[in-house]
Amino acid sequence: MPSGSPLKNAARAAFHKAGGLDIARWMNRKGLRILMYHRFAQREPLARQCAHIRAHYSPVSMSQAADWLEQRVRLPENALAITVDDGYRDFYQVAYPVLREYGIPATVYLVSDFVDRSGWLWVDQVQYEFLHGQARSFRMELPGQPPRSFELGTPETRAAAARAVTEASKKLSNTERLRLLEKLPEQLGVRLPPEAPAEYEAVRWDEVREMAAAGIEFGAHTRTHPILSRLAGEQELAAEIGGSKRQIEQQVGRPVEHFCYPNGAREDVGPEAVQAVRAVGFRTAVTTESGLNHDAVDPFRLLRIGVEPGLEVDYFERCAAGFRV
Repeated sequence: MPSGSPLKNAARAAFHKAGGLDIARWMNRKGLRILMYHRFAQREPLARQCAHIRAHYSPVSMSQAADWLEQRVRLPENALAITVDDGYRDFYQVAYPVLREYGIPATVYLVSDFVDRSGWLWVDQVQYEFLHGQARSFRMELPGQPPRSFELGTPETRAAAARAVTEASKKLSNTERLRLLEKLPEQLGVRLPPEAPAEYEAVRWDEVREMAAAGIEFGAHTRTHPILSRLAGEQELAAEIGGSKRQIEQQVGRPVEHFCYPNGAREDVGPEAVQAVRAVGFRTAVTTESGLNHDAVDPFRLLRIGVEPGLEVDYFERCAAGFRV
């Protein structure tokens, strides 16, 4: 990622050769970078990124970031926090040993019902249903949206349809989204497994407790990963936000102080959700809005930089520096 035109590629190469990363790091040295990860397939790509972070940045936890935002401490220059969304088991299997090896703290935001095996992530359910369904075509008719038809003749067209349905579902009310999810298995001709298959599996509570004892922080990411601005009101918000906090605290035996908004764009959050997060006693909350954080930032609307272990090396380094070309 990203490939781009020959002109852009030349500009990127010139940027690196001219010491652009050093300049970007110096210009952004007072800001807090919060990197956002999701999945981890292999050890080595993450290890390369961790080596780069150790060489050029000052890794901090989200609790240290909260102390800074509350004006209790000063952060070191080029402070960088690693956050991981959802709570897939590959964090424990792949990422945790690498982070421990490099001595880098991390905060993992858990979808608590997912970890509790009460259900698996709805976006993964949609993907599974499209990839494994018997239907050869699908017509999507959603409230307030024009009908769309999808041919499902290849794995690529099935994956594309799953993405389109997932994104369209995020614009529905929570009730409408749940109604769509209930109908999909029959429409696509597939039986949904009661528990997530291995590729979609959540971390286990005993693994969470093991990692918490070793210094990994765990935050809340709601109970079921709904779009918070699409919930019906205060009661549903409290159940998803406060409910996830209590669920994790009961399992881990320590306070859960950090929150992550599902999907995380401004239109997905809303002021009511921010107020609900404040009300139950979180210290910070992160979005998916991109950027660096300075000391005047709202601790309940923190910016992050989206990365994954498989990024091209130069692109990852520009992301971490807070500069993309």
